[in-house]
Amino acid sequence: MSKSMVFFQAVQNSQDKVLTADKFKNLIKQSKLFEDIKKGEMIPIKTHLGEQGNTGHVDAVIVKQLINQLKSKAAKPFIVETNVLYQGKRVNAVDHLMLGAEHGFDPVSLGAPVFIADGLWGENSMDIEINKKHFKNVNIAKPVMYFDSLVSIAHVTGHLLTGFAASIKNIGMGLASRSGKLRQHSNIKPKIITNKCTFCQRCMSQCQVKAIVENQKKAFIKPEICIGCGKCIAACKFAAIAESYGEDAKILSEKMVEYAYGVLLNVKQKVFFNFAIHITKNCDCMAKDEPAIVNDIGIFASTDPVACDKAAADMIIESAQGDIFNRVFPGADYYMNQLIYAQEIGLGNIDYDLVEIK
Repeated sequence: MSKSMVFFQAVQNSQDKVLTADKFKNLIKQSKLFEDIKKGEMIPIKTHLGEQGNTGHVDAVIVKQLINQLKSKAAKPFIVETNVLYQGKRVNAVDHLMLGAEHGFDPVSLGAPVFIADGLWGENSMDIEINKKHFKNVNIAKPVMYFDSLVSIAHVTGHLLTGFAASIKNIGMGLASRSGKLRQHSNIKPKIITNKCTFCQRCMSQCQVKAIVENQKKAFIKPEICIGCGKCIAACKFAAIAESYGEDAKILSEKMVEYAYGVLLNVKQKVFFNFAIHITKNCDCMAKDEPAIVNDIGIFASTDPVACDKAAADMIIESAQGDIFNRVFPGADYYMNQLIYAQEIGLGNIDYDLVEIK
């Protein structure tokens, strides 16, 4: 298998959003990844609109650079997202769109519409046959079946269940239906470490499905209710809630890869951008402003999601002088398992050539 090409644009100060947007514009132009875009072609752009209170997601000002470039070719770009499992402002299309607008993702500011692909409550979905190890069928937002092209703009972060999140997570989890998200998390059930639990009830207040209850002045997670979103793990200040990061997390990583495979199965033209800037411990689903765990690296671009993720992970680990993902989530070393399995099922190629854009 020949190596995949990954383009790279360095970014040293992502707090300067105007400068970062200009660098993104330069990367788009110099990489020539959109040379074959046809007039009138609808181009879905999958990106994260940001949870309420989160500031780490790729800013709308930056995303607008891609929209402008696509519109200059007379294409019709739009932002595509799906609803989430847990309760909050992204659980239905109305609140999700309003939150996105608060973050600058609105038609007037962007010059392009925002589309919640799985419907008002996540009901607009369908099964796609893939016949892989964990799933024979994956359940994705129904309109994805009709996408001829897809652009992914992912913010590279750590992840409390898979260790690492980038392009594969952005499309595999991000374009799954709510049912599909649940299927991916179904084997992940965190547990209370009772001798560490102070019964501060912080986890109970953060659990959106009310799966955490009192049991003899200790928290207890009801496995039959838990959806495996992992928010309680991040909420606990006493390390009293744990996921083993054993076989369950490994399986979740592989399930996510299979969903990414299903999303891309019928997509003919695809481009992936990984923003390795303001790299945080947790993904952008966390409703808070987290500090960076490593210095800004830059923006990666490729037609291969596996190569794009591998290049970003390699450069982040080099900058951090070690596996930063395993360091912040000890035992969650599944980013390589994620990428190796993705290559095995034909999603992309781990081997890549890096082309630095000046």
